This record gives sequence, C-alpha cells and structure tokens, in this order.
Amino acid sequence: MGRPPKGTRPVTDPSLTEDFWRELTGHAEPSQREQFLWLSIDLVRELGLNQFKITTVAKMLGYSVAMVNHHFGSRDGLIAECAERVHQNYSLELIDAAEAAERNPRARLEAYIEARVVCGRRLGGWTQVLNYPFHSFESPAIALARSGDAFENSFFRNLMFITQLVLDLQQGTVSETRPDRAAFATEIMKQNPTAVFHAANIGTATAGAVMWMSGRMDVFTQPQEIVDLANAALKWQVQHLVNGIPVS
Repeated sequence: MGRPPKGTRPVTDPSLTEDFWRELTGHAEPSQREQFLWLSIDLVRELGLNQFKITTVAKMLGYSVAMVNHHFGSRDGLIAECAERVHQNYSLELIDAAEAAERNPRARLEAYIEARVVCGRRLGGWTQVLNYPFHSFESPAIALARSGDAFENSFFRNLMFITQLVLDLQQGTVSETRPDRAAFATEIMKQNPTAVFHAANIGTATAGAVMWMSGRMDVFTQPQEIVDLANAALKWQVQHLVNGIPVS
C-alpha cells in the first residue's frame, strides 16, 4: 500500500524534525507533497543525481514508492519538478545579489558573477541538472512536459538580467527596470548581440568554476592554503570577466 492505514500517521525518519522542515521549507509541517519535493531536493543536493533513489525518499517519509508516482508520475517527474523549483530560487537569488550591491554597474555585475559561483556551490548535486537539464533525465520528454516552460522562463530571466548588467557596464548606467522577452529580442539581441555573447561567456565560465569547486574533492574542505588559492582564483576570474567587457 502507498499509505499507512487510515487514521494513523506514517513512521518517518527521526531526522525529519520540525526544525529540519522549517529550515528547508520555511514551514514546520509542510504538506505531504511538499515533503516529497523538498526532501528530494535536499538529497539530490547532498548525494548527486546518480545516487539519488526515490525508495530512500519514500522510506524516510514512511510511504511506499507508489506515493511518489501518485504525486509526480515517475522519478523523472519528481526530479523535473524539483529542478524547476531549485532553478527558480537560484535565478532569483542571483538577481537579489546584484540588486543588493552598491548602485554602480561594475559592482552589480561583480556581485552577480560571485553569486553564481557561491550559489552554484551550495546547490551541490543540482549543478549537473541546472547546467545540463535535459541530459540529466532518463526520459527528457517527461522533463520537457513537466518543466520545459518553467526552465525556459527561468533561463531567459537570467539571460536578460545578466545581459542588461553587461549593457549597463558598457554604458555607465544602472537600469531601473528589467527588459521583457519582446524587448530583449528586438532591442538587445538584434541591436547589441555582443552583450549577449559576453553574458553567455560569463555563464559558461562560472559554470566551469562551480564544477571545479564543488566536485568530488571540494576545494573548500581542503587545507587553508588550498582554500586561499581557490578564493584568489575566484576573485581573479570575476575581475577577468568584467575587465574583458569593452566600455564606452
């Protein structure tokens, strides 16, 4: 059976306390569906996609795998919805980091780049899914059907925002508004495509840095001299990427 007998509570893993759920979701008692979603997000972050098993999630929550299928259709359906939630939160964190920075174009762009690496490291096993989303599923068709639009919207939100940061640096301005999809296509991609190229270069370079810093040998768990070297390399990369953008 997928559920415990009516009128009884499932026997959950003792680690799933109210404090655990509150830290993970913001709520002490999230719904059953949210528990499956957020516990899966946490386990993929910790273990990576290859070692993640829906049987582990179900067992920790006191249910059978049938409940995963009930809520999400399949393992791929669950992972796709988790990835959608993770990417949306990640995208908004990057924008928040830039908007919280000193109000000059260089500081905002530097804050965005640094946040890409810091947030990317914190995502752990989700790094693979977010950088190669449709190569990470057994059935890409399921992932597209479940989260294709959300991934695309989140991707374009990021691309438009970082491209605007590049344009602001080139023009010495700080934009008060964000471009919409139509304006981005007609006013930026056609009139100033090199800004998009610089944005794509930043995305590729920071993805590589995250892969290096959060791999099997996490450099931030190494001796202090290695940590110092990693931090210096990150600062150099940020400066190198920003200095490579021509300004008027």
